[in-house]
Amino acid sequence: MSPSFAEIAPRYDALRPLSSGDRARLETMLRDAALQEGDLLVEVGCGTGRLTLPLAAMTPARVMGLDTEARMLDVARGKDADRRVEWARGSAYRLPVADDDAALVVMVMVVHLLRQRVRAFTEGRRILRPGGQLSLWTFTPRHVEDFYLNPYFPSIAAIDRPRFPSAAVLSAELRRGGFDEVRVELRDEPRQINIADVVDRVRGRYISTLAMLPPLEYRLGLQQLEEMLAQDRSIMLTQRSEWAIITARK
Repeated sequence: MSPSFAEIAPRYDALRPLSSGDRARLETMLRDAALQEGDLLVEVGCGTGRLTLPLAAMTPARVMGLDTEARMLDVARGKDADRRVEWARGSAYRLPVADDDAALVVMVMVVHLLRQRVRAFTEGRRILRPGGQLSLWTFTPRHVEDFYLNPYFPSIAAIDRPRFPSAAVLSAELRRGGFDEVRVELRDEPRQINIADVVDRVRGRYISTLAMLPPLEYRLGLQQLEEMLAQDRSIMLTQRSEWAIITARK
């Protein structure tokens, strides 16, 4: 993961709060997986547990959260008062789980951080039991092209085009990773964001792409947003998120 994740770990949940859309997607995924008590759910790239802990509250299954960044895991453990989740440091390419042990492997906003996607998908398949499910959430190329911050930071789209491949490309890579049954669902989720929240998120570099921008472009874009905030705090920006929800079964 990007070094910026360690820097923003203490504020990550505030910068990316759980939305109603997040919760709805989690509920749909769990209904589809039909987990039972004793089953193992593994979230790869769990970060601060912003999805892991809600998942643990929604299912009787055992839950494991894995991440490469120690500071993110420290935040996650601090929130897990009931010790409901097993937190572990681990790479998507070498998961600390036995063969055929997991019923559900979850990768949310992880694909764009992987340099070797097929290798990660193969490893996810290894730990799944027969009939187990890999659930992958990522943004579509259309989302990248229409991202609401593009007018202020023109390089975002150029940086993210290779990081967010199409659902067709990901489906082919999952099959190369050994999955036979792959299903794709696209979800369009528009919402309004207040300019004050936008400025706060951009200042915190709430998406990894912001840390990859040329420094001058970042400063100028942030300045433009700050000027908008100073002129009118009631300004709302429309963020249109198009998700690719990809489910693969072993």
